[in-house]
Amino acid sequence: MLPRVLISADRSGSGKTLVTAGIMKALSKRMRVSGFKTGPDYIDTGYHRIATGKPSINLDLFMMGEDGVLKSLVKYSRGSDISIIEGVMGLYDGHGIEYSTYRLSQVTRTPIILILDCSSMGATAAALIHGLKNFGNADIRGVIFNKIASESHYSYCKEKVVDAKVLGYIPRINFSVPSRHLGLFTVETYNKAMEAVEEMSKQVESFVDLDEIVDIANTASDIDVNLEEEVPSSKKGIVAVAYDSAFSFYYQENLDIIGKSYAIKLFSPIRNEKVDEADLIYLGGGYPELFPKELSESHSTINWIKRSAYAGIPIIAECGGLMYLSSYIKTKDGKFHMAGVYDMGISMNKLTLGYRVVDVLEDIPLGRAGDVIRGHEFHASSPDYVNEKRFTLKHRNGKGIEDGLDGVRVNNAIGSYLHVHLAGLRLSL
Repeated sequence: MLPRVLISADRSGSGKTLVTAGIMKALSKRMRVSGFKTGPDYIDTGYHRIATGKPSINLDLFMMGEDGVLKSLVKYSRGSDISIIEGVMGLYDGHGIEYSTYRLSQVTRTPIILILDCSSMGATAAALIHGLKNFGNADIRGVIFNKIASESHYSYCKEKVVDAKVLGYIPRINFSVPSRHLGLFTVETYNKAMEAVEEMSKQVESFVDLDEIVDIANTASDIDVNLEEEVPSSKKGIVAVAYDSAFSFYYQENLDIIGKSYAIKLFSPIRNEKVDEADLIYLGGGYPELFPKELSESHSTINWIKRSAYAGIPIIAECGGLMYLSSYIKTKDGKFHMAGVYDMGISMNKLTLGYRVVDVLEDIPLGRAGDVIRGHEFHASSPDYVNEKRFTLKHRNGKGIEDGLDGVRVNNAIGSYLHVHLAGLRLSL
């Protein structure tokens, strides 16, 4: 048995993430909960983590494929009483319906619970539910109304609903989590994240039928996949992983995969930390543009990373990491010098996001020449200039660093705007 539900909505901005975290927190008080997130998201999983007390896992059909998604769902659901999967955007949205929450529900055979923002409607909620269910014959079992003004408003919204069980509602309350260009504030940068999740869990416990959610989860059919037996292996050395308010965009499964070969040691560039004995350095994405002064003054970290790069230590720098290894980051507050491993400068500008397909041009830790990698771009910056000539990746459908080229290389320091999921890649770490 693998009890599970998938929480979806009719659109983005419905309050799905906070309500999902509230459900996870409320259920965690009575059972073991595993959290999952549909699609390429680093932010919502943080709210899941503080709700359940353990990492949340991404399930991305584009990057992982159907088999990869099923294996990760089963693997990371082990030892739990229920798994809660949060959807992405609206039920049928994504990179086409093929990579939507709806499709994930089909692949994983997971029943759906809708979150509907009813702040500006009443009986129309029934029509929305009917349309969402019948458009693709979606397995919608329940609905929770969000932002309900009163009991009479709740009655008005639910009286015509016939396509799903109404599980309760969330009152219109006076708090919300702020957003920036990539989504909600990360839990690393928002000091009231735990407070928000706690408050939402109280609302869920008061107004939502948690027993019915568990009953729906228990109707999910078994998933038959063959998981490879994990054989403990000796560690190759130490991987230094940048983690703080500037660098927090990591898929937990990526860290678990790297952790099979390396002992992980976290360090904070903001706090000017270093790991002198590192055999591999991983600089993930995040919001370095919010901390340019602190990063420009992280001289110990910068000097260590430059020494490592020039000594040939492998470095993986994704997006925010690429920015940190560049010559400077220019924001509205000025130009701030960075590590200077790459002869290129970065400015903040409009948002670029979407799934990407790239060809590997030469052997790198993430693949071999001729391999094709699926990933995504997710950034609000671009180079002012690029004097580097050696690139290891070529986008088929994305911007990359310059003219579709990505994966700039200096010795074994590889930086790119491409975010990847390591499951299924031919790694040489």
